Amino acid sequence: MSLVADVIASVRSKGGEKAGKPGTGGQLEELVKRAEEAREAVCQTLGSRYDSLAMVVHDTAHLHHRVANALEDLTSLHNSIEQEVVYGLEGSVGEVGGVVRRWREVVGGLEAASTLLTIHTLLDEAHQAELEYEFLKTAQNLAQVEKLLEDASEKDVEGQLDLLSTLQEEMLVRRTQLVYTIGEVWSETITWEEERLADGSRSVTLVVQAVKVESKEDGLHKLQQMLGALHMLGELQRRVTALGKNLMNHIFKPIINDAAKVKATDRSDGYSVQVTVPASTKEKTPASTVFVHLTQVLRILHSALLCVNIEADEGEISLMQLLGKQLGQEFTEVLIKDCLAEAVPCSRAQLEDYEEVKRDTQKFQDFLIDIGFYGPDNKSIIEYAANVDVVFSNKACAHLLERARDLMTRPVHVTVTVTPLEPEGPLIIQDETGKKLEKSSMRLEKLLAAKTFNLPKCQISASVCELVELIYETMEEACTSAPPYAGRLVYTVRNILMLYCQVVPTAHSHALSTLPQQAAVIHNNSMYLAHHALLLGHQYKHRLPQALRDNTITTVDLAQQLRIMATSTFLKAMQGHRGSVIDTLRESAGIDMIGCDTSAVNKAEQGMRQCLHQLQLLHRVWQHVLPHTVYTKAMSTLVGSVVEEVVTRVVSLEDISADSALALINLLNLLKDNIPPLFQVEGEAKTSPGDVVRHVRLWGKFCELIIILGASLHDILDRWSDGKGPLAHEFTPDEAKQLIRALFQNTSRRAQVLASIK
Repeated sequence: MSLVADVIASVRSKGGEKAGKPGTGGQLEELVKRAEEAREAVCQTLGSRYDSLAMVVHDTAHLHHRVANALEDLTSLHNSIEQEVVYGLEGSVGEVGGVVRRWREVVGGLEAASTLLTIHTLLDEAHQAELEYEFLKTAQNLAQVEKLLEDASEKDVEGQLDLLSTLQEEMLVRRTQLVYTIGEVWSETITWEEERLADGSRSVTLVVQAVKVESKEDGLHKLQQMLGALHMLGELQRRVTALGKNLMNHIFKPIINDAAKVKATDRSDGYSVQVTVPASTKEKTPASTVFVHLTQVLRILHSALLCVNIEADEGEISLMQLLGKQLGQEFTEVLIKDCLAEAVPCSRAQLEDYEEVKRDTQKFQDFLIDIGFYGPDNKSIIEYAANVDVVFSNKACAHLLERARDLMTRPVHVTVTVTPLEPEGPLIIQDETGKKLEKSSMRLEKLLAAKTFNLPKCQISASVCELVELIYETMEEACTSAPPYAGRLVYTVRNILMLYCQVVPTAHSHALSTLPQQAAVIHNNSMYLAHHALLLGHQYKHRLPQALRDNTITTVDLAQQLRIMATSTFLKAMQGHRGSVIDTLRESAGIDMIGCDTSAVNKAEQGMRQCLHQLQLLHRVWQHVLPHTVYTKAMSTLVGSVVEEVVTRVVSLEDISADSALALINLLNLLKDNIPPLFQVEGEAKTSPGDVVRHVRLWGKFCELIIILGASLHDILDRWSDGKGPLAHEFTPDEAKQLIRALFQNTSRRAQVLASIK
C-alpha cells in the first residue's frame, strides 16, 4: 500500500479525533521530503548540463520517473483530503490549511521540475530531428519549448530563475543553428550560375537540385519539411522575396525585354533553366514567343520546387502562390508595359494579326491560374489584351505623334521647291455638297481671285512634306473609322500641329541662330503648314463620320499660331543679322574719323565692303528659299538699317573738309552701286533703281546726302527751294544746317544760306 493509502487508513481509524494529526503530518512531511529531493535533483542535473556544462550525474529518465511518482502520490493525497480528511478534521481547519498550503508549494515545485524535464526532452528530440533533416519537427519542438519557457517565467519558483535563463539561451542557440542549417540546404537546393560568353552575350542558369531520396513522394516530404520549418521560423517570406527578385531580374525581364533564349534541362541531379541574353537586341520578341518561354520556365519551377504546399495561418498554401503574391503585381506591370503594349498594332490593317495575340494571352492567363501564380479572380493581362479598342487608339495616336516628332527633329537643309498652281478663269464658288454655284451672296466674292489660296513659290524641307502627308493620311483614315476613333485621329492632327510649334524652335535652336538658310526654311515650313491648316477642316468636314459633322472640326485657329511662330522665328534671325551688319560698320570707325582725317578712308571702305559682303551672302542664301515678297521685305529691312546708320553718322560730323567730302562721296557711291543687285532674284523681273527707292527706307535721303556732299551753297539753296525742294523733303532744317556748317567755312554767304533755311 502506498504512502497515501497509509495516510487515509490512519485518518479513518482515528475518526475525527485530533490524535490522527501527528500521523498525517508525519506522512505529509515524508512526502514533502521526497518531492523536495526530486525537484532538487532535477534542478541540479539540468543546471549542470545547461549551465555549468558538467557531466550528467543522474539519469534524466530516472528523475522523470521519480517526479512523476511524486506527482501521482500528491494527486491521490489531494483527492483523499477533499473526500475524507476534511470531514474527519473539522475541528482542525487552521492546521489543515497550513498543511494544504505546504502541499501546494510542493506541487508547484514538482510541476516546475516536470516542465524543466519536458523542455529538456523537447530539446533533445529537436536536436535528433535536426540531424535526421526532420526540420519541421525540430521547429515545432522549439516552438513548444519557447511556449513552456514563457509559461514558466510567469511563475516565481525559488532557485529556478537562473536555470530558465540558461534554457532560454539554449533555445535561441538551437533556433539560430536550425535557421543556418536550413539556409544551407536552401542554398544547395537553389543555385544561380552566371557566365559571360565570348560573343558578348550573358548566360544565367538556375539549378534546382533534387532531394536525394528513394521516391518522389519522399522528396516532396523533405521539401515540405524544409519549407514548413522556414515558415514556422518566420524566414520563408524573406527567402521567397529574394527568389522572386532574382527570377524577375535574371529570367523574367530578360525574356520579356531582351529577346533572351531559354533552355530547360531535366538533369540527373535536378532541373536547370538557362537564359541567354544576346549582346545587342534589335527587335522586340513577339508576344507569343515570350509566353512560350515564360510558360517553359514556370512549368519547370512548379514541378521542381514551387508546387510544394505548406501549412500557413490562412490554411494550406503552395510556394507558387506565395511567389505570386510577392511578385505578381510587378510581373504583370512589366508584361503589360514591355510585351502586350508593344504587341498592340498601330494601324487597323494589323488588327487581324492581333487576334492571335489575344488567344495566346488567354492561354497564358489560364496557365498562371492553374499553377497558382495568379488567383482565380486575377484577369489583368487578358483584360488589357481584350480591351483592344482603347489600347489600339492610344497606341495608334501615340505612334502618329512619335512619327511626327521624328520628322520635326530631322535636319531641314534637304529642301524641295513648292510652285503655285496657275488656275485660269474666275474664282469658283461651291455649296456644302461641292456643287458649283453660278451666283453667290458672298460679299468677298468680288475681292477674291482664283489664286487667293495659292502658296507662293519657295523652298521647304522634305521632312515637312512627309509631315503634311502624314496629316492627310490620318485624316483619310478618320473618314473611314468609327466615330470614337475618328475623333481621336482628328485631335491627334491638332496635337501634331501644336507639337510643331513647341518642338521645332527648340530642336533647331542652334541652327536658327547660326545658319541663315535654316531660319528661312523653317519660316517657309511653318507657313506651309499654316496654309494647309487653314483649309484642312473645310476639306474633310463632310467626309468625316456623321457624329463629328455636327461639331466644329477645324484647324484654322492653329494656322494663326503657326504663322506667329514662323514670323517670330525669322524675325529673331533677322535681328541677329541686323546686329552683325551694324556692328561691322561701327567697329570700322572710319566714317566717324573721315571728316578730319582722310587717312581713315581705307578703314571706312574696308568696313563698308565687309557689310556689303554680309548682305550679298544673305542674298545668295535667301533669294531662292524665301518667297519673293518675303525676301524683298527682309532685304529691304537690312539695307534700310545700314543706310540709316550711314546717314546718321555722316550727318553728325561737325567738320568735313573738301577732300573728306570727296572721300565720303566715293564711299557712299560704293554702297549705292551695290545695293540694287541685292534685290535682283534669278528668274524674276529685273529690278530698277526706282524699286529700291520704294522698298528701302531712307534711300531717297541717302541719295540726297551724296548730292549735298558735292554741291555748292548755291546748289544747296536751290535744292532747298524755300522748303519745297528735294532737300527739304528728305532733311529737316536742323540737319541741313548741320551739313552746311560741316561742309563750308564761316562766311557771310554761308550765313545767308543758313538764314534762308527755315
